[in-house]
Amino acid sequence: MKKALIALAAVAVSGSVYAQGTLIFKTLGIQNAAGTGTYNVPLFANDGNNVQNGISVGDVPPDTAAPAGTLPGGVTVGLFAPGASTPFATGILGTSAATGPFVVTPASQTVAVPGSAPGTTPTITIRAWQGTSFAAAQGANGQSWGQWTLTTKPLGGDPGGGALPITPPTLTGWGPENGTGFELNSTVPEPTTIALSVLGVGALVLARRRK
Repeated sequence: MKKALIALAAVAVSGSVYAQGTLIFKTLGIQNAAGTGTYNVPLFANDGNNVQNGISVGDVPPDTAAPAGTLPGGVTVGLFAPGASTPFATGILGTSAATGPFVVTPASQTVAVPGSAPGTTPTITIRAWQGTSFAAAQGANGQSWGQWTLTTKPLGGDPGGGALPITPPTLTGWGPENGTGFELNSTVPEPTTIALSVLGVGALVLARRRK
C-alpha cells in the first residue's frame, strides 16, 4: 500500500513537472490588457515606400489596405519558443479581401508552449512570412515577413499546489489595441543587383537589334 502511494505521488509530481502551459492562438478577438474587451491584429502587405538598408520597412501604423494573405504563395503566422527555429504552432491568413489580414486556418487554436509551465509568463516570438519559411522570405527579394516578441499573460493549465486551473490567455500585448495591426517588411534588391539586371536587359535588346 505504501509503495502504491509513493508511486502515485511520483506520477503526480512528474505530471506537474512536465505539464506545459497553454495559450489561445488567434488574431481576431484578442483580449485587451485591461480585460474589458477585445481587439484584432490585421496584417497587411508592404507597400515599398519606406526602404532602409535593403529592407522595405512596414509603416506604423500601416498606410496600406492590401491584405497580406493575398500575396502570392500566401502568408503563414507562427509562434516560436525562445531560441527556436521551428514554430510550435502555425496559422494561415485568408486569401480574400475580407479574410486576408487574419489567421483563418484555423481561426483559433489552444496550443501548448514548450518548456513553459502553467502560470508562467514566457517571452515568445511571433513571425509572419510569405511563401515556404521565415528564413526563405527574409532572404528572397520581394518576399514579405514580420517579427515581434511578446511576454504572455499567465499560461493556462493546472499550476499545481492546489491552485485553481488557469484559463488559457490570448496573445494579449501583441499589436496595437486600436486594431490598426501591422504592415509586413519586405526584402528589396540591392542597387547593384538592380543595375546588373538593367544592363542585362539592355544588352539583350542591343543583341536582338543587331540580328
